[in-house]
Amino acid sequence: MRIATHCTEADIATQHIGLSRDLGMDVHGDLMMPHMTSPETIAEQARIMVDAGATGVHIMDSAGALTMDEVKARLAAMLREFGGEAEAGIHAHQNLSLAVANTVVAIQEGATLADACLAGAGAGAGNCQMEALVAVLERIGIPTGIDLWKLEDVADAIVRPIMRAPPTVDRTTLTQGFAGVPGSFLHHAARAAERFGVDARDVLVEVGRRKSVAGQEDLLIEVAAGLAAKQRPAAG
Repeated sequence: MRIATHCTEADIATQHIGLSRDLGMDVHGDLMMPHMTSPETIAEQARIMVDAGATGVHIMDSAGALTMDEVKARLAAMLREFGGEAEAGIHAHQNLSLAVANTVVAIQEGATLADACLAGAGAGAGNCQMEALVAVLERIGIPTGIDLWKLEDVADAIVRPIMRAPPTVDRTTLTQGFAGVPGSFLHHAARAAERFGVDARDVLVEVGRRKSVAGQEDLLIEVAAGLAAKQRPAAG
């Protein structure tokens, strides 16, 4: 069972974690949008999840906004807090083209859990590409025991043919990572930008400046309308 909360709201998951453990499940906690708070706070929030019964805690880079140094700092803080009591992990997104690099540095820092998808399948710019991750780990001397050729074959023959919109780093998904906003904002930003005749990138940057999180998608309409109003010439 994976139970996710915003990176500063782990306390709302304690009952869910406890119930899942009571039901005999292996339970991991996910701290979403970890770029929005400090490594020390991430460690404190992870401790709440571990104390509630989580056997692992992942930083879930929902916006694809973390850099390698930021990943290392968060993993190090988590492991100082609960190392030996639970596992630490990472769920990386590709918005800044750092998903594989961020996953590798997390593993080098001591993470023993890493999410990855064949062909990088995932929302927006996609998730950490599994076959690329395995190749890099093998190259730097971290054996995985995974058959790279088979991963590549399945990715090319099965996964890519069913992708209606292959994940890619383009102007909006890159801006999503740059602005630090959730992937769920992308389609809403595009629609709002088209409706009000503004640039979706400007919308994403503004909602990022406002520290918006998933569930606040309606804010994109307000932001787009405000940007459009600023662009209209003053009457007179």
